[in-house]
Amino acid sequence: MRRNDTALNMRRLKLTILISLVSSIVFGQGYDYHFKQAIDEITDMLEDRKPIDFKRAVFLTENTYYNGQLDYTEFCNQLDQITAKLTQMITNKGLQGYKTAGNWAIFSYMTETIPENNFQPMQYDFENFMGEDDYESFMVSSLLTTKKGNCHSLPYLYKILADEVNVEAFVATAPMHVYIKHKDEQGKWWNLELTSGTFSRTSFIIESFNVSDAGMESGLYMKPLDGKELLVLCLSDLMDYYEKKTGKYYGELVQKGCDIGLKYCKASLLQLWKFDEIKYRLDKRMQIFGFTNYNEINDNSELVSLFEEVKSIEQYIKDMGYSSLTPQQYKEKVEEIENGKYSQTKN
Repeated sequence: MRRNDTALNMRRLKLTILISLVSSIVFGQGYDYHFKQAIDEITDMLEDRKPIDFKRAVFLTENTYYNGQLDYTEFCNQLDQITAKLTQMITNKGLQGYKTAGNWAIFSYMTETIPENNFQPMQYDFENFMGEDDYESFMVSSLLTTKKGNCHSLPYLYKILADEVNVEAFVATAPMHVYIKHKDEQGKWWNLELTSGTFSRTSFIIESFNVSDAGMESGLYMKPLDGKELLVLCLSDLMDYYEKKTGKYYGELVQKGCDIGLKYCKASLLQLWKFDEIKYRLDKRMQIFGFTNYNEINDNSELVSLFEEVKSIEQYIKDMGYSSLTPQQYKEKVEEIENGKYSQTKN
């Protein structure tokens, strides 16, 4: 696809979304409707009523962001076209006998200038990597059209494609960062940075993203996520998109998403959402009773119970090793990516 075709298709996508958005408002289907739909279907996967499907889970979360205006058939068709090219690349090279042939094909397709990707590899979106303007760079659906993404959409696409060509690859996280882990032919782990198209040492990730020992021991960071843990990560994404679009970080649907996700993965960023949601309820109830200070609630069992739950979650967040980067620190990491400073060495 040439650059002008990419721009045209992106304009068409946005126009379709705009038209459909107006239609959905007229018929009363807002973000809550699609948010609930996504939670319910991901819950079915977590509780084994439906097969685990990362591709479908990613679509559901992104469809919520776009208020239900994405087309799953089109989403799958775009991925199927890439999968067919990857399979042909493996066949052309005679690599069918290698267990990492799919990893090579996906990496080449996403990072190299080759005929199979119309000489347009995926690129890091340096202009909107933090989603300050919108969350487009976080979306696989947008990445497929624009060929631009960030440390969220790029590894997500890699993982989806890995599932499609039946090759082993795992999503892993660090504070404000997502990357891919997979083994080579000898069984040695590698850390793949799709943001720079390089392989990074584990020590580099730990130092660069302020990963604590507690964060690794709890499984919050740097762990190869299994199928259900990936679904819980998608639920955390869903909370981000919902708040971005509605300003809401509370309510029954947020409670439901947190409760089901934390049932299957306790060391999750959903703990932060659960903390904020319960604290919101606590503060609102205090207002109703006319309390302005937590010290005033000792005789109210309802408020004491909520307060104790807030403190318990706050302590767990510390214990599981949660950490973050300041916006300035994150921008410095992006500058390192842009300047090619990522270490291209083995794990």
